[in-house]
Amino acid sequence: MREGNGSSAGPEGDAGLPALVEAMARRDQGALGRFYDLTIDRVFATVVRIVRIEADAEEVAADVYQQAWERAADYDPARGGVLTWLLGMAWSRAVDRLRRERRHRRAEPLHPERHAQAYAGSDADPSAAMIDALASAGGVTRALAALSAAQQRMVALAFHEDLSHAEIAERERLPLGTVKSHLRRGLASLRRALRIDEVRRHD
Repeated sequence: MREGNGSSAGPEGDAGLPALVEAMARRDQGALGRFYDLTIDRVFATVVRIVRIEADAEEVAADVYQQAWERAADYDPARGGVLTWLLGMAWSRAVDRLRRERRHRRAEPLHPERHAQAYAGSDADPSAAMIDALASAGGVTRALAALSAAQQRMVALAFHEDLSHAEIAERERLPLGTVKSHLRRGLASLRRALRIDEVRRHD
C-alpha cells in the first residue's frame, strides 16, 4: 500500500531535495522517509501512467525508492535536478515491469505483423535508439513530461514492450489511426527534446 503524508514537493520542497539525497548517501533513513513523503505523488503518477494497474505501480514505486537509496551517492547535480533523476528511474522501472509482464503473457513472436504496411515505418525509424539516448543523457524526464499520458503509454508499449501498431491498437482498444497519430506526435516531441538536450550538454 502506498503511504505518505499526502504532500508533494513544491518549490520549497524541491529546493530541499538535494540535501535529502546527500543525507541518504550518508545512510540517513530519516532523510529517505522525508524524501519519500515529498516525492511519492509524482513518482506514483509517473509509474501508474505507464503500468496502469495501481497494485503494480505501488510495487514499482517501492523499487524506485530502493534504487534511489542504493544510488544516492551516485546522484550528479550537473546532469539534472533530483526530480529528473528520480522520475527517470521511475519511468525506467515502469517500462521494465511492462517488459516482464509481456514475457509472462505471450510466447508467440513479438512481430507477427512485421511485414504489414502499418508497421513498416516504425521498423525503419531509429526511435528506440533515440529514446535510449535521451535516457543516457538524463533528459528522459523532461522529454516525457512534454508528452500526453496517451503518448507516454504508447511510446512505452512500442519501444519497451516491442509491440506493433496493430498490437497497441488492440491492447488499448483504439483505432489504428489514433495509435499512429499518438506515436508520430510523441516521437516528434522526443526528437525535439533530444536535440535540445544535446545542445545543452555541448554548451
